[in-house]
Amino acid sequence: MTTLVVSPHLDDAVLSVPGFLRTRALDGERVLVLTVFSEGDAGFMWRRAEDLAALALLGVEALHLGLRDAPQRRGLERCFRALVLGALPQGDADAALVIHTLVDAITALAPTVTLLPLGVGEHIDHRIVHTVHSRLPGPLGFYEERPYAWVKHAVRARLLRLGATCDGAPITPSRAAAEAFLRSALVAPYIQAYVPANEREVCLRRVAAGLAAATPSSGLTLRSAEQTFTAAQTRAATRAVQAYTSQLGDLFGDGGVEPWFAAPYTERLHWRVEP
Repeated sequence: MTTLVVSPHLDDAVLSVPGFLRTRALDGERVLVLTVFSEGDAGFMWRRAEDLAALALLGVEALHLGLRDAPQRRGLERCFRALVLGALPQGDADAALVIHTLVDAITALAPTVTLLPLGVGEHIDHRIVHTVHSRLPGPLGFYEERPYAWVKHAVRARLLRLGATCDGAPITPSRAAAEAFLRSALVAPYIQAYVPANEREVCLRRVAAGLAAATPSSGLTLRSAEQTFTAAQTRAATRAVQAYTSQLGDLFGDGGVEPWFAAPYTERLHWRVEP
């Protein structure tokens, strides 16, 4: 049995589902993490080394597809407005090429189970990778990207934007959820690291607005499943995340990694319900 977890960037899979990866590997499965956008600026050589170290700690194989991340590939500014708020129009040539390349790679690997990013946080690279699900057979699930998913109602915002039905019910809009999202996001370490103070509220209000707006059903039907991990599994997950030394300060803030992995440590997946 082969489990494939598709990671947009060099850390997304391990930051998001380290417990899942470790548990599957301990169960004797072949577990692969395929990183799509594994090339970029000069710092990517160091980031690839971090990724290999993290996945080795989990007993997981690493595959780097070799595509460049959005600022280099699409010529975008490395900022929240361009990468998160920028639209992905129908017929986008770059997205089509990425999707074609990724589908070919996954088809060649022929995994038994595939996990894709849900697209929480709305980064354009994550959104592009997420859309691959329509080209793939099941079993297939989606993981909630961290640290974005730790913002209150961020997962709900993404599910609403997708027009998904989750656990038998559509996602309903809520102005109260939009305001709670805004309060939580404004103090998130990654927002404070990546978004200039004078732009934060304006940018985040645009994301929050989606929580108060109804979205037509897309037909995507999901079933959620949450898994709680033992102390030993959680320690392994924490050590793997700590291997990404170049990213820790911006993603987790001054308090470090451990508080985010306090017991009981859980991860939630959203499995696609096949027609």
